[in-house]
Amino acid sequence: MPELPEVQTVINSLKPLIINKKIKEYNELWHKVNYNKNNKDISSIIEGKKITSLNRLGKHIIIQIDEYYITFHLRMTGYLYSTKNLPENKKHIRCYFNLSSNLYLIFEDIRKFGGFYLTKDIIFLKEKLGIDALDRNLDYLFFKKNFIKKTQMIKYFLLDQSNICGLGNIYIDEILWATKINPKKTVSSLNKKNINALLYNTIKILSESIRFHGTTILNFKFDNMKTGNYKAQLNAYGRENLDCKECNNKIKKIKLCGRSTYFCKNCQKI
Repeated sequence: MPELPEVQTVINSLKPLIINKKIKEYNELWHKVNYNKNNKDISSIIEGKKITSLNRLGKHIIIQIDEYYITFHLRMTGYLYSTKNLPENKKHIRCYFNLSSNLYLIFEDIRKFGGFYLTKDIIFLKEKLGIDALDRNLDYLFFKKNFIKKTQMIKYFLLDQSNICGLGNIYIDEILWATKINPKKTVSSLNKKNINALLYNTIKILSESIRFHGTTILNFKFDNMKTGNYKAQLNAYGRENLDCKECNNKIKKIKLCGRSTYFCKNCQKI
């Protein structure tokens, strides 16, 4: 599933192309792509509206169109891109927007899990999500005030989007490896030094991945079939039985919180 760096990469690729463009026509090829239960005819609402901003919260893409918001979640295989030519093969296209300047904004999704909400505000999103992983307010004092008493394992805590949003399996494993924290460590047992290192590595790794346009393991792509280049930089995720880049011991893979979890037993002793 695309995580924060992949979603930001999509946004960075779309911003120069679609900001200030008008939506001339909306076409829906898969009825469940629109998560709204009560908006049967959304064409009349969004057609004629201008795209005024493009932002992110966690793993969500927020497109503001005048007084409305279209909030996309890519889920497992979602692919949002802009092009001048509508593909002839529409097999995986779930919806598309015909924009001014002869552009299309297209949403493809092989597995049909992704989609969007059309709302007049994004309060619903802010209420269910925690602080964004790259929010400047996420510092030691914020962490101590809101999280330090939690007894969850750190891996489980970071997966929970209501705590800190934007992180997923790939970057959690990378951040914990860089911070030398065992994924089974409880949040409440972390000291100030551990927390500061965790937050520092969160910013460092996510920012670095954005510069590499994210990580493509299987499906992630952006901007007309481009793929992310951060996979070669991974130190833990997907490296089972390979040498740890820090100590040369083998990277282990275990099941934790229902997810494959990669870590170095020798390095991650905190």
